[in-house]
Amino acid sequence: RGEPIVLSTNTLALQDQLIRKDVPDLQAALGTDDGEPLAVVAVKGRANYLCLRRWFPWEREPSLEPDEARLKAKILAWLPRTETGDRSELRLTGGEEVHWRKIAEEEGSCDPGACVFHQRGQCFLFRARRAAEGAHLVVVNHALLLTDAASSNRILPDYEALVIDEAHHLEDQATSQFTVSLSENQLDEVADAIARRDGPAMTGVVAGAIAFLLGAASDDAGQRRARAARDRLGDAEKAAEGMRAAGRDLFAALEYVQLDSEAGASAADRARRVTAATRGSPAWQAVDAAWDRLLTIFRETEATLRWFATEVDAVDDLAAADLAEAGERQELLLGDLATTLRATTDLAAKFAQAFDSPDASRVFWLDRRGPLDRIVFRSAPLDVSELLQERLFKRTRATVLTSATMAVDGSCDYIANRLGIPDASSLIVPSPFDYRAAVLLHLADDMPDPTHPGYHAALEETLIETLAATRGRGLVLFTSHATLSDVARTITAPLLERGVTVLAQRRDGSPQQLVERLRREENVAVLGTASFWEGVDVAGEALSLLVIARLPFNVPTDPVFAARSEAFEDAFAGYAVPQAVLRFKQGFGRLIRTSQDRGVCAVLDRRILTKRYGATFLQSLPDCTVEVGSRLDLPLAAKMWLHPGAESPRHEQQVLIPAQM
Repeated sequence: RGEPIVLSTNTLALQDQLIRKDVPDLQAALGTDDGEPLAVVAVKGRANYLCLRRWFPWEREPSLEPDEARLKAKILAWLPRTETGDRSELRLTGGEEVHWRKIAEEEGSCDPGACVFHQRGQCFLFRARRAAEGAHLVVVNHALLLTDAASSNRILPDYEALVIDEAHHLEDQATSQFTVSLSENQLDEVADAIARRDGPAMTGVVAGAIAFLLGAASDDAGQRRARAARDRLGDAEKAAEGMRAAGRDLFAALEYVQLDSEAGASAADRARRVTAATRGSPAWQAVDAAWDRLLTIFRETEATLRWFATEVDAVDDLAAADLAEAGERQELLLGDLATTLRATTDLAAKFAQAFDSPDASRVFWLDRRGPLDRIVFRSAPLDVSELLQERLFKRTRATVLTSATMAVDGSCDYIANRLGIPDASSLIVPSPFDYRAAVLLHLADDMPDPTHPGYHAALEETLIETLAATRGRGLVLFTSHATLSDVARTITAPLLERGVTVLAQRRDGSPQQLVERLRREENVAVLGTASFWEGVDVAGEALSLLVIARLPFNVPTDPVFAARSEAFEDAFAGYAVPQAVLRFKQGFGRLIRTSQDRGVCAVLDRRILTKRYGATFLQSLPDCTVEVGSRLDLPLAAKMWLHPGAESPRHEQQVLIPAQM
């Protein structure tokens, strides 16, 4: 009471339900049963909101590209009707998103005291923040919660109670939030924002500053500023082009380091750690030389931008027909100069932290991303527990972390230690579902080991027969896109001949499209990896079979995973297994979504039976009906479970798991 409760969740359905107030007893739980309406507000990052101060000057400029013109048309039709200014109402295309950044709210680009829209209460971001301050419940996603924590709590209103849904994601989300990525494209974007020549025309903040100063040259002082600005134009162009050239040299040198480290590595190991040994190698000398040149360019660029900002700010008596419009241009230009200068200094600081003084508490690695396989240099904290403790947990009087997949082997200790809250109280609430009656857990004891050459053929044969027996209605979870693609190519045609449509991630559509087809169409099976292990919510017979092709261990060469493993005496038992168990539980949770659901979960990785750690996976699952038997018996067993009146199987199955497991 008095301050809002903040709920952090990435579940869109729950967010919508809360905004509609379609949650039984929520008003009473929040203490609003005195008749006061429950105020629930969703807050998003500032880039989601239209900035009116940036919009009106930009709207008057001529549109040079079709995407730009379409975005202006959309906003002109939408602006009189919107109450939020939230871009999600516009459904922007990728090309329109690029131009949206020019008119979105941006960190540090606005002085509220000098903004007429803020003073009038018309600023969409200000209205959203003010509504949050008066709310009983503020709903955010994990990314915004952690952005607020990283920015010293400058986004969300003061709060004393925090509820984090899907808390099993918190460590990964915090790692992602505090990861720094450096790319050649970032340097090009900053350089383009400063000065970019396109034939005879020039764009960028320097061109805008020169045009403004020429237009304000009504007296001797103004003329001197205009002449000096023209003289400094060459410095600005040189700085921008120097930044592009130094960036090309630096990332070409990093490309050579990456190629050198990739010698003999598999195609899957695209991310390569940068260690002290890497920095001491001969290949790194070219990186150091390129960084020295880039550092000099950063300093020259910052000096040039500061000079232009000072000269623009010095114009205090504008000889223009419309003084108000000229003053608006000056304010907008100063904001753009400040934003570009801040982007330059921030980027310079990130590069310096990566190349001048690498932090021993972070892991550094080279990665390839995008259609052109461009090199990206990344770093992430080895341990986020202290960051979470200092910036998040200490802020609140009460924090509740909730998830269906936080317990490992009947305890929440593992995740509590990872998040830096070992003294937290824990409560494991039994599921309301009768899993023994709802789920047949089939553990195939005759599958080849996943590293055995015969594993793929056995997997494909088992999937064809089982999905045919269940008439699709299945989700097959993989840990590798390469394996998924190979299996999809093999089983699609045979299953289509037997009336089952196979949909593969990437090949046949986005995850959302595939899930929707599984939900609505008959005789469909979906093959998925990554995001399909969680977030899939298909109730009823449409999802009756769940196949886990392989236990979901992390790739051991993943830079962050490998670096964090080094902190454990027994990294496999203390880190790899618990991480895989949490992922395994998330995958298992896709099968039963309501008390009426009934289904089969098949694990086609016999390590769950033959390895000592297999018991940890099994003991983390609800109490199901367990069947240990041949993969060849799975099709008939699944059919019998889903249709109890069908013909009985020919062989009795062993249904007990040995106690020593």
